[in-house]
Amino acid sequence: MTTTTQVPAGGEAAAEHVAAQFDRIAAQSSAQGKPTPEQPPAAPPPGPSLQPEEWIARIFRLIDSLSSPSDLEPARVANTIGLSLHPAGTEQVARGDLGSQGDYALWVNTLYRERPGKWTAGLSQEPRSGQKGCLFPLSRLRQHLSGRGYSANEGVRQRDGGERALYRSAATADGIVFVVSAQLAPGGAGCVQEIRINANTPEDEA
Repeated sequence: MTTTTQVPAGGEAAAEHVAAQFDRIAAQSSAQGKPTPEQPPAAPPPGPSLQPEEWIARIFRLIDSLSSPSDLEPARVANTIGLSLHPAGTEQVARGDLGSQGDYALWVNTLYRERPGKWTAGLSQEPRSGQKGCLFPLSRLRQHLSGRGYSANEGVRQRDGGERALYRSAATADGIVFVVSAQLAPGGAGCVQEIRINANTPEDEA
C-alpha cells in the first residue's frame, strides 16, 4: 500500500520564504567578506604661492646649509626651505604655484631600500602648457657653486638624450661630498629645470 504525505496548506510558500531569507543572508555574508577597495591616496595640500625668485632663493638656501648628510633628512629640508612636507607614496613632497613659471615641487626620498638613511632632495619647476621650462640659467648656478668650492662636470649626456650638469663639493672632515645635479630644460638653452642633491659617503666615492 502506498502512503501519501500531504504538504500542509501554505507549506510551499513558507519554504520559499525561508529559502529567500537564506539567500539574503548568504549574499550579505559574501559582500561582507569582500575586501574594501583601496581608495587612492589624497593629494597633498598645496604649499604657498611663490614667485620664481623666492623659489630660487630657497634652493640656494638649502644648498648653502649643507654640512652633513642629516641636512637632507625630510624634517631638516622642510625647516631650511620653509615648506611643509607631506607623505606621497615613498616620498615627502611639497608643491605649489610658481606664478608665471608654472608650479614648484620639492621632494625628499631614499633611493635605496638597503640604505634608508641616505636621502635625496629634489627641487624643480613644472611648467604648464605654453610656459617656458626654464627656472634660471645654468650660469647662475655655476657661479653660485663655484664660489663655494664646488667642482663642475657639465654637458653630461643621458640615455634619453637629456643633458645635466654635476657639481661636487670638497669633502668634509668625515669624507662627505655633496653632489648637486642640475637637469637642463630641453632645447639647449642652458636653463635649469630640476635640481637633485645627494650626500655621498666615502663608500659612494670609492
